[in-house]
Amino acid sequence: MKSWFVAHTHPMKEQLAEKHLREQGFDVYLPRFKKMRRHARKVEEVLTPLFPRYLFVSMELETAHWRCINNTRGISYLLQNDGLPAEVPEQMITVLKEKEASDGLVSVNSLIALVKGDKVRILKGVFKDYLATFETMDANQRVQLLLTFLGRETKVFLPVYVVEAA
Repeated sequence: MKSWFVAHTHPMKEQLAEKHLREQGFDVYLPRFKKMRRHARKVEEVLTPLFPRYLFVSMELETAHWRCINNTRGISYLLQNDGLPAEVPEQMITVLKEKEASDGLVSVNSLIALVKGDKVRILKGVFKDYLATFETMDANQRVQLLLTFLGRETKVFLPVYVVEAA
């Protein structure tokens, strides 16, 4: 019976590793999501691995030549436990696949661990290091926060990557 295992990749080589593992006949799962990237005054959407430097490989441990994974282009090593590849619970992969949209990408909204009323810290911008209250997140990966500023509660919209749970 096939099980899922985790491979650690070289930096930013997840897609290369995925390609070469598929060519060797392995089933591979590389969950991705759309991320807003700012660079040179431009904002663009890019596909990004949900778990940078990691991907999942499905195989039958007893019959697969799993040691060759460590020599695959893009792979650093297969995570191991007591000399054997470390197994990932099937339920984890199932849950991730259930959170995928019709385009095959994982919805970031489905992974946000914040709920309305949670306290968050702002990491960048004019409100850096301020604490705010999480309200909601929209489809453009922007969070709506309630921020107490100058004695008043004000609604603020910020990119999701500039806040963290407090």
